[in-house]
Amino acid sequence: MHKVVLHSSHMTLRKKLNLFVFLFLFALIFSCGSSEETSTPESVNTEVPSETSTNQIPENTHDETPPESQQTEVISFGERILPIIESSCARCHIGDAPGTTHAFLGTASDVSANAFAVAAVVEAEIMPPWPASNLSVPFEHDWSLSQEDRDAVIQWTRSGGSIDIDPSTKITASEEAHHLVDYDQEIFPIGNYDGEKGQTDEYRCFIYDPQLTERKYLIGYEFIPDQTEVVHHLVGYRVPKELREAANLKNFSDGQGGWSCFGGTGLGGNQIGTLNQMITLWGPGTGAVEYHHGHGLEMNPGDFFVMQIHYHFDVEAPADNSSFRAKWSADESITPVELIQYFAPAEIPCSTSETGPLCDRDASLIDRLASYDGQGVQADMILDLCGYSPEDFSHMTDGYASSTCDQPARFSGTIVSVLGHQHGIGTTFRMTLNPDTPKERILLDIPKWDFEWQFNYDPIEEISIKPSDIIRLECTWDRSLRPPDIEPRYVLWADGSDDEMCFGIIMGTRT
Repeated sequence: MHKVVLHSSHMTLRKKLNLFVFLFLFALIFSCGSSEETSTPESVNTEVPSETSTNQIPENTHDETPPESQQTEVISFGERILPIIESSCARCHIGDAPGTTHAFLGTASDVSANAFAVAAVVEAEIMPPWPASNLSVPFEHDWSLSQEDRDAVIQWTRSGGSIDIDPSTKITASEEAHHLVDYDQEIFPIGNYDGEKGQTDEYRCFIYDPQLTERKYLIGYEFIPDQTEVVHHLVGYRVPKELREAANLKNFSDGQGGWSCFGGTGLGGNQIGTLNQMITLWGPGTGAVEYHHGHGLEMNPGDFFVMQIHYHFDVEAPADNSSFRAKWSADESITPVELIQYFAPAEIPCSTSETGPLCDRDASLIDRLASYDGQGVQADMILDLCGYSPEDFSHMTDGYASSTCDQPARFSGTIVSVLGHQHGIGTTFRMTLNPDTPKERILLDIPKWDFEWQFNYDPIEEISIKPSDIIRLECTWDRSLRPPDIEPRYVLWADGSDDEMCFGIIMGTRT
């Protein structure tokens, strides 16, 4: 297929994860062997134990055998650990995959040398990143670990992290990330961004223009990160042509390509701006998306994409020029994929231990409106939508807050994917179809919200919805997750990094 190349002319990680990230990096620095070596590192135990044997316990002076409960079972690397690594870790941590800049697990010896670090992030449930719980409907491409698998990795490490196969055995991914083989365009941003080492978090929005002159349907796409060592994740939006002038004004406004953004594109527009046009989420290990045959995302002449790229400049890197590959169809028989958005309030009062002028809701609202030129603050609109007032949340002064909102599905069709969105102090998210009824289905449950890992989730089964069905959103927040050095404020539903959100999107095909 002919390819057209279009050339272009703060949040910190959650505090409660810092210890484990430090341990992971510490272990990588001091115990990780070279990825080119195939010999066994001195730190790797290559004894081949029996699968049912136990570690030998030195005899004590009383010639007593330790109780069976104190003996450590030796887990076979080849039979038990290798399949876990290949199914849930390899697609991000071998070859030139994005995760290799943080942890390279190319061979069995690499895994063994990093056993402590691997077990630390597995036990903390940081890795592999799959926030959805098993209360959710089953999803495609689920790389989460069962508790049994987590326990096996932890026990294997505690028993010495030995390997019972050739140390040079290559690790291969049991499920490779899907890539577009044929595509019509490779679209590059209008302007690049070159950050500086030490910038922990930069959220940057870029214009990606497919230069459409007729209505077309996006039937497949893939985000291609350029500087993989600094590109952390991406949120992609479909943006109508009416907002192009606003995007052009923001582009290069600080001297570099794109513009600083966070909760959304910052382009405003009707109601909630472009949030209701969020079409994709990308993180390391994510491949291409291709809609089912005969389905596509409608785009009209002049419409464009805005890609919000999250950078984390741990290292020096050249200016990033990440691209977006698109596969199109002009066939008018295509069934459009539609985006249906649902909301719940985000009203998070200061705790009783916090004081300051911005702890007053009205003052905080005025401050937010001034910061965003009168746009980007949706708090009052969503209160009205859900039938609440600020007083309904005024008692939540212990540092924790929650909200829920039931809304009609407003759609008749089949669910293609679901996603949820909050900001940095979110703690839980849930989207439920027909709650408190015999037909209840939890479409998405995230018991430990992590802004750093947001995905589109594709249900395995065909789930139908109709306009009279009810969608319930539930979110919770913890104020202690706010950076300690910023001024206390009443946190509202708005676009910024010090604001919050609670919304979900169902992507579906209409019947």
